Amino acid sequence: MNLFVRATEVLRDRIARCGAEDGGVTIARSPDALTCPYERGVPLEAEYGGRIVQFVTGVPLEARVRVSMLFGAPLAREGERSAAGAVLNAMTGFFGFARHLAGCRIEDRPPCLRELEARTAGRRVFLVGASPLLESRLGDRLVTDPEKADLLLVLGHGLVTDAGLAAVEGAGEGREILLLGPSTGGVAMLLECAHWCPYGR
Repeated sequence: MNLFVRATEVLRDRIARCGAEDGGVTIARSPDALTCPYERGVPLEAEYGGRIVQFVTGVPLEARVRVSMLFGAPLAREGERSAAGAVLNAMTGFFGFARHLAGCRIEDRPPCLRELEARTAGRRVFLVGASPLLESRLGDRLVTDPEKADLLLVLGHGLVTDAGLAAVEGAGEGREILLLGPSTGGVAMLLECAHWCPYGR
């Protein structure tokens, strides 16, 4: 069972019998949105009940998704997982379960990067998802094999891929996993995973 399926099951239990599962989440591309500088791909905005959140992916789509459609779905393809990530962010944002679900302000980017560098100092890092900024700043500490890493930094656009999901789910004991940026906020909160997005909106 992949992380997105597990997260949707947790969401289903948390909102059971409140009627929200019958509502729809509108997902649309938002190419001009201010996104997290670590993320790479096409920004999607998902809206539910007036709350608008982001999910950045390499497989952009536009749809209106009924929340209950996620429950029991295998979410086996990258596009399905991207839609699920957007819906999970929209729902956790609407209910106030998660807060940082959109990219930070430009002035917040330098302190975020400094703090992330300090947080990962001295660690061998594997990136789940391409990130030119992190690749340039963490270059000497990056490894190409997740088995050789002390820490997996996980971006949403990497987590939705088969390879990224396998790396996270196959991480051995003693290997820290840190979900990074607004796109992973919903999954991180529902599955109680460590999450880094101190300045997200």
